[in-house]
Amino acid sequence: MEWNHKDTWKFSDNKTFTVEVSRHQVAVPESGCYDSDLGHRWCVYAYIYPTHPHFEKFDDTDKMWQPASSALPFHGGPSYLHRHMKLKDGKSVPVSIQVGSDYNHDGDWQHTRNATRKDAYEVFADAKRLVDWLQGNPTDETD
Repeated sequence: MEWNHKDTWKFSDNKTFTVEVSRHQVAVPESGCYDSDLGHRWCVYAYIYPTHPHFEKFDDTDKMWQPASSALPFHGGPSYLHRHMKLKDGKSVPVSIQVGSDYNHDGDWQHTRNATRKDAYEVFADAKRLVDWLQGNPTDETD
C-alpha cells in the first residue's frame, strides 16, 4: 500500500469561511518538455459556509465558472468547485462550498519548483488576498 502525502495550511474565522493552501508532489515524466517542472502542486481553496454573505451568491450547481466563484480573487480564476453536503431532516443541504485554484496552468512552471512555504510566497500572498476579500477588505491589486 502506498500513501500519498499532502501539506496543508489553514486560516479560518471559525464562523463563515476557511482558506486552505495545499502542496503535494507528483512524479514528473522523464521527458525534455518537463525539465522545468519539479512536480510540486500548489492549490488555494476557500470553504465558504452558509453564514458568509457570499454563500448565497452561488447557484445550485457545481459549475466552476459561475459569477460567484469568478468574483473571488483566484490565481488564473477558479479551477475547482464542490459543494459539501450533509443530511438534515431527511434532506441533503450544503454545509460549505469549496472553491479554489491550482498553480499548474500553462506558464505556472515556476510554482512547480516551490517545495516549501517560504518558496511559495506568491501562493501565500494570493491566499492572504482571498482571506482579505472574504473578510470584506479586498486588497488593491496594485499593492
